[in-house]
Amino acid sequence: MPPTLAHSADFLSSIDVAVKTGLTYRHALQALAEFLISDGEAKQSVVPLNQLKEDTLAQFRGWMRKERGYGRRTEETYLAGAVRFIEWLDAHNHLPSGLQSSRMKLLLRESKGRRRVGYKTQPIKEAVPLIIQYFDSLPLSTDDKPRPRRQRLSLLRNRAIVHTLFATGLRAQELASLRRSDIDEDHDKILITGKGEKERVVMLNAEAKKAIQNYLKARDEERSRGAVTRQREAPLFVRHDRDQTTTISTKTVWLVINEAAKALGLEATISPHDFRRYIATTMLSEGMPLESVQAFLGHESIVTTRTVYAHTWSEVLDDQVQTYRPSPAQAAKRAAQKIAKRG
Repeated sequence: MPPTLAHSADFLSSIDVAVKTGLTYRHALQALAEFLISDGEAKQSVVPLNQLKEDTLAQFRGWMRKERGYGRRTEETYLAGAVRFIEWLDAHNHLPSGLQSSRMKLLLRESKGRRRVGYKTQPIKEAVPLIIQYFDSLPLSTDDKPRPRRQRLSLLRNRAIVHTLFATGLRAQELASLRRSDIDEDHDKILITGKGEKERVVMLNAEAKKAIQNYLKARDEERSRGAVTRQREAPLFVRHDRDQTTTISTKTVWLVINEAAKALGLEATISPHDFRRYIATTMLSEGMPLESVQAFLGHESIVTTRTVYAHTWSEVLDDQVQTYRPSPAQAAKRAAQKIAKRG
């Protein structure tokens, strides 16, 4: 059996995260246990917490890279899981005497030369709007044969997908999981069930609303030709490459965007998450409060929003400080005026 860390089962059962995240944390803690054993004297099935040291997280990072050859994404996600476990241990007084999670994280940050575990500032992809423009510019087939009809539906669906991604900043999985019943009658808002089964409402812009309406209208017209499907219970986005419609997957969302990127001859890879990053960064740059961006993205903690968009948020904050902070002379003038009024 693979080694486990003491209290790891209690930690995994106590956290409220999505199933996929929970599985990642489990793998992360198993890797941490294997690292501690490799650094210890003997093989153990349950690794005691007294093997934890101040530099454990920093050393764990180096071990994953040098000894296991993990990629950057795996390294960062496993570190995020290990850090959360250490924080949980600290909060429940399970860390060895004298050991503090804050000190362990500080040494990790110093070893990485970055501010926070699990995140790295990413530049936005300026070509994101071109993906939308590409699908909007493609002509719709008027041929009434079955195959051209399916191609027309696929194009209308792809337009609705990219417009919805841009308007809402949804994750690919959130978009692929949408049902028609998740949209209100006016097609203005969508009810999202995101990470950790947490619900939020996102607002569509006029372009996304129109794209969805056009797609669903064409799909209902096509549906009337054949077997009837329960409309409200059907997936919002489906595949049209076969007679029986099935819900799309996250892979479909990726393929839709890659199709446009390839046709446009873009050198940089564009992902569904780039839409999310683009719209959030743009709104922050325009002065949208960080708390509002947090709600828009569905982040559980504002710390996540602040960390992922630290560069943009800092630029906005700098601009606001320059705009609203008075100079000493201005402050003195206002003070003198107020004193004069009272006198």
